[in-house]
This record gives sequence, structure tokens and C-alpha cells, in this order.
Amino acid sequence: MLKLYIGRNAGRTVCLTLPASYEEVDKVLAEFGDARPEAPVLVQEAQTPVPYLGERLKGLSCEKQENRQELDFLARRIRYLTQTEQDVFSAALRMEEPGTLGEIVNLSYNLDQYERIPHGTDQSELSRMMLKKDKGIEVPAEIAGFLDHERVSSAYFLRHKGEFSPSGLVLKKEGVVPEEVYGNGRHVHPGYEKGSLILLHLYQKGYRSPYGDYALSVPAPRERIALAREHFGVENLDGFGFYTSFVGREDLTDYLPAGLGAEEINRAATFFMEEVLDGTEERLQQLYTVLEAECPRTLEEALEAAGNLMDYRLCPEGVDSPEEYVHHILEDSEVYYLDGFIEQFVDMDRMAKALMEETGAVETSHGIVTSDKWRFRDLSGDLVTTRLFSPLQGEFFEEDEWGNMGETPSVLDGRDLMQYASAIQERINEEDWSHEGDRGLAVYLDNQLLKQRVVSMFPGIEEVNGCLYGVMTVVSRGGLLPQELGTVMESWSGQASDGWGEGFEQREFQEEGGILYVRFWQPEDSFEMLPEDVFLDRIRQSSGPQMGGM
Repeated sequence: MLKLYIGRNAGRTVCLTLPASYEEVDKVLAEFGDARPEAPVLVQEAQTPVPYLGERLKGLSCEKQENRQELDFLARRIRYLTQTEQDVFSAALRMEEPGTLGEIVNLSYNLDQYERIPHGTDQSELSRMMLKKDKGIEVPAEIAGFLDHERVSSAYFLRHKGEFSPSGLVLKKEGVVPEEVYGNGRHVHPGYEKGSLILLHLYQKGYRSPYGDYALSVPAPRERIALAREHFGVENLDGFGFYTSFVGREDLTDYLPAGLGAEEINRAATFFMEEVLDGTEERLQQLYTVLEAECPRTLEEALEAAGNLMDYRLCPEGVDSPEEYVHHILEDSEVYYLDGFIEQFVDMDRMAKALMEETGAVETSHGIVTSDKWRFRDLSGDLVTTRLFSPLQGEFFEEDEWGNMGETPSVLDGRDLMQYASAIQERINEEDWSHEGDRGLAVYLDNQLLKQRVVSMFPGIEEVNGCLYGVMTVVSRGGLLPQELGTVMESWSGQASDGWGEGFEQREFQEEGGILYVRFWQPEDSFEMLPEDVFLDRIRQSSGPQMGGM
């Protein structure tokens, strides 16, 4: 948070607290009347949790829209800095003396270029470290206690940057060049951190922060996790909903077991960053490929597969399909021989399947991968059908005696819709699934692991106790775990509101006396989607439909 006291020269000041909306900022500025070039509205004083930052903000014009936007962004950025990072930021400001607001913000994204020596660090050890950094001298521990720390530090700071902060000495690392993360048309989130794999936008169901969702850049250290917990006033973040954003790469969560919480995802990302990845895009793609191929169902399984990454072999570029894999194998095979003449008589699909099974090869969206030992991949279970029930709602626009449609529709529930069941079913039967094929809405599952386990997803309707309900029929290889089913339900909810269902509810049903529209999703809080067993128990325990048709 920034608390700015703004005013003209030595006149009265008004407090402007950031972050704030455009309307709130304009309301404060309106107290100063029209702009006066000879006496602009400036920051006279600034209160901020980052020591020394307030001094850097004094004198800034608040009449420039660009300044106001960057000040607001800086206030939001500070919310995501831990106490240690705020201290390092303060010291870095003193060292670098950035000249513009944009440079100040960009500096906050380059705190990895500084190291902090906590208060209480033994002076002899600190002197040894300074001599090693400055002169390349490794002082034996036996004589470290005889070093003159004052002389060593004085010599060090003649050639190197360093400043004291509230929590310790901050030194700039040697040979580092600041990365331009913010500015010059670059748009980043205030919670973004360099080197992150993904940005999780956390939200508490039923609650929204006035400044939007809280972002967690993962992998996140413990202090940043603690900051996020403090923001929500909770002890664990795994129960929170989230959506993701990322820059120039695929979504990490699409290659992790479905249903993981924010802290579980952070644990995986931390392990990948520390134990698996090497900073190259090739290694990251290899990780995604192996996770997709192994199809782990728990976090522990995913970590084990990633920890044994070298046990898997990716086929060369260009070998992406089973047929290409056949030709790749036959190039060096002493058992099989296939020339162009013979190939025309061979069932290549059957041969590809046999060779892939024989060599332990698995096709993924990133190509084909082989392994002598598959740890977790098991998609051999019997097909299991799961049905999800949810309320239907209709809107009927009645035609007047002159053939004009009314502007205000009558809202129909599942019982009202029973008279139109045949027409609705007929319209569903006419749906064009040529793009999705026999998988239906399963092709739109984001999670690449769950996408392999779910065979198909098709919407429909069904009458229960005189009431019409929406039904999603899910077919999977083996039963789904609760967290997997939860992810499928989230996907269907999204499809019902913004995907397939959005298109369906825009189609007119020409009925006697007017036009009917049918929707599979409603925004009311009472809307529920239930697995068939839970749904039927609910029906048995009640004498009729509950709120939302359930």
C-alpha cells in the first residue's frame, strides 16, 4: 500500500491511498480544481512499508496519467513483496538510485540480483565471504577470527555495491545485468516473479478482493506462501479455487494430476525447479511429455516420474505419429523389413500398435516417448459410465395477438419444461459432433492426464419424478477419483455456461404461442451439479425438486 499526501507547493495536502480505482483517484484530484502548469499537484510526502521508497516518490507529478498508473501498479506490486524482499528492495533503491517510476518498478522484479546477509552473521565469516568475492581469496577458517572486519569491509565497498537494510546487509551480485521485466510496452502482473513456471490466481469461493484475485507466482518460497495465507487469513491454500496465466509456455497444471491444490502445485513446481529442470525449454518439454505419458494420478506419483526423467527416451523430432514411429523403428531393425512395395499391403495401424506395445512406446501431444519401465501408466480398466445431473431452466417469450414477441420472458423450471422434452431431446440429437468425434466434450478437457482417462462426455436430458434435468454422461477408463470427477464437473460447468451450453441456449424453439430458449446452467448460487448416486439420494429424501431444480 502507498499513502501519498499530494498538493500544490506549500498548500494543503490531500491523502491518496493506493491501490485505488480510477474513480477514487479522480475524486481526490478533483479537490484541487483545474490543472495549473505553474503549480502542479505533486507528491509532498509518501508513506510506504519499503524504507527509502517514500523519498524517491517525493516531487512526482500526480497530474500525469502515466505517473498515476505506475504509482498504482507500484502499490499493487508492493502487496506481493515479502518483508525480506521489501528490505532488499529498500537497499537496492539506495544502491541504484533509479530515475523514473518505471525503473523503480522494474527494480522490484530484479531482487534476485542481490543477496542478503542477515543481522547477527559472524563478522569473521562475513569478512571471509567479502575477501572471496572481492579478491578471490579463500581464507582458512582457522585465521578468520583474526581478520579486521572494518578494514575488509571498507576495501570491499570501494569496488562493490552494498547497503544495510532493516534485516541485514544487502550486497549486489557480481556481473549481473538487470532484466527488463516492466516497461516499454511490457505488461506483467504485479504478482509475477522472474523464473516462475506459472501464475496461480487464487480466489476464495463466495469472496472477491476489491482489487481482484490474489496471484501466487510458483514456485514460491515459504515466506511468499505465508504472505498469501496471511492475505486470506487461512492456514493452507489448497482449498482455494484458482485460474492460471503464464507467459510463452504451456500451463504446468495441465500436466499434473487433476484436482491438486495451490500448495500442492507449488510443491511440485519447487521440486521440478530444484531437481529436474535445467533452464532449457527442451528439458521442460521433456518433463511435460513424460508426465503426459505416465499419466500419474497423485502428486507423489508425479514427483517420482519427474525424478526419474532420464529413464524415458523421446523420439527424434519428426517422429510424432504411430506410423512415423514404425518407419523410425524399421530403419535399424534386424527383424522387420518394409519397403514401399510391401507397405501397400500392410495394415499400418495394426503394425504400429503392435510395435508400440512391443517397444514400450506411448504417443503424447508432444511426440512419442519410450521407457523400459512404466511406473504408473494404467489405462486398461473397464469402461465406467458416470452421470452428472443439474437443473434445467427455460425462458418463454410469449407471442401477442399481433404476432409480436414480449420483451420479458416467463422463466420455466424443470417441471415446466417437461411439456417440451421431446423437442429438446430432438434438438440435442441433431447436434453436430463432427469436430469432436466420438469423444464429445472430452476433447476440451484442459488436463492432459485426465483427458486420456476420460473417453467421452456428452450432454443430454432426463426426466426424474416429473421434472426435466440436464445430464452429462461421462465414460472413463476405470472409475474416476473424487478429485478427477471434480475437475470433470468444473469442465462441464464451464462448457454449460460459456461453451457448448452457451450456443445451445441461443437456439430458438418455435413452440405454440411463442419462442422457447433452454439453458443447462444458471448463475444463481443455488445451482448444483451432482453425481447420479448423490442426486438420487437427494430426490429420495425430498418430496420434490429443491432450489435450483435440485
